[in-house]
Amino acid sequence: MSPALRPPVESDLPEVTRLMSEGWPEPIDEDSVRRTWTAPGFDLTTDARLGLGGYARVERLGDERVWIDLRGDPSPGLLDWAESRAGELGKRWFAGAWTTNGTTLDELSHRGFVVARYSQRMEIAFAGNLPEPVWPDGIAARAFRPGDERAFYEAQQEAFADTWEPVTETLEEWSHWLIGRATFDPGLWFLAERENEAAGFAICHVHRALPELGWVQLLGVRRPWRGLGLGRALLVHAFREFQRRGMERVGLGVDSESPTGAHLLYESVGMRETARFEIREKALA
Repeated sequence: MSPALRPPVESDLPEVTRLMSEGWPEPIDEDSVRRTWTAPGFDLTTDARLGLGGYARVERLGDERVWIDLRGDPSPGLLDWAESRAGELGKRWFAGAWTTNGTTLDELSHRGFVVARYSQRMEIAFAGNLPEPVWPDGIAARAFRPGDERAFYEAQQEAFADTWEPVTETLEEWSHWLIGRATFDPGLWFLAERENEAAGFAICHVHRALPELGWVQLLGVRRPWRGLGLGRALLVHAFREFQRRGMERVGLGVDSESPTGAHLLYESVGMRETARFEIREKALA
């Protein structure tokens, strides 16, 4: 291992936060970095390295898949470490960068990573009052209540099973990323139900580092209720709550070729792409 690389420690939190925000559409905050460091199954001493001007984190996704998170200006030595660690965890490696980051994308190409997918950042700026959501017959939405964790979790796991390269999480892992973080706001979690059965959900929050920006973290509709306009109703419902709180912009991330058509839904309500992330894959024999 290059002597310039080392596992980060708590005192590195401000620098890692800066590197993770550098060149990204939205900055990240220290709580989010700490959340990655304390995630179930993640070991800071073996799964992350900090170098001069660059940071890398390696995460096992299951089914031989590994995500290599590259931030700042990762050196060839940092990428060597990331590939070595990824090889210990699986045989399908995923990494990427925003399309504006040609240096990192060129280096990934040189190492045999090929384009697999694109992810979009999308935003909408409200112009005037928003319309009322149109709910399918018999369905109504309400905010999160204590004890709803499993209902949201199970609905999200089912809805996202139809996405590209879905990742299965335990309730503990899911709660770590969503319930336990500083951005958790039960008033921005919406569960759409018919006769007490979950049909769809929207998990939202105010962006921690950009408090003027509302963020739709996750939105999904369970299979039996698709094609009824429920996703659109949930999205408009969330928009109206953000607007009620005085916010004028909302953003989200989405697969540019979403099998469930999520990207088309967001376009249909007036959201537009603001940035594009190129996902690369390298499969080992």
